Amino acid sequence: MTLFNIRQGTKLFADRIKFPYGFKKSGDFSISEAELLGYYGFTLFKLEQGEIKPETADEKHFLAVVKGKATATTLLEKTWLKYIRLSRHARPFHTLHGKAKNQSDFYENDVEDYDIAG
Repeated sequence: MTLFNIRQGTKLFADRIKFPYGFKKSGDFSISEAELLGYYGFTLFKLEQGEIKPETADEKHFLAVVKGKATATTLLEKTWLKYIRLSRHARPFHTLHGKAKNQSDFYENDVEDYDIAG
């Protein structure tokens, strides 16, 4: 049962640049979110780019959501916003160790403290 009236895409949607192994294997989307992106993503992308015109009230609402004029209410709209956030914005990168203030001092002081020979 569909809770929104948006056309399915004419083909499956995939973003092989940002999600080379697919939405399901990315670890970023649930199975249902990945399926929604696959089935409706092509239409949503075309609507967002202005390549097709909205035909239903739900498609018009989707455009308002994407433009920031309305709040996402359906799982499809929320999933598309999540896709935009993950695919079009830089992801934070976290390392397991901090950065020393002066790395040359860090290496000079610490190398002497380790017994490399064992």
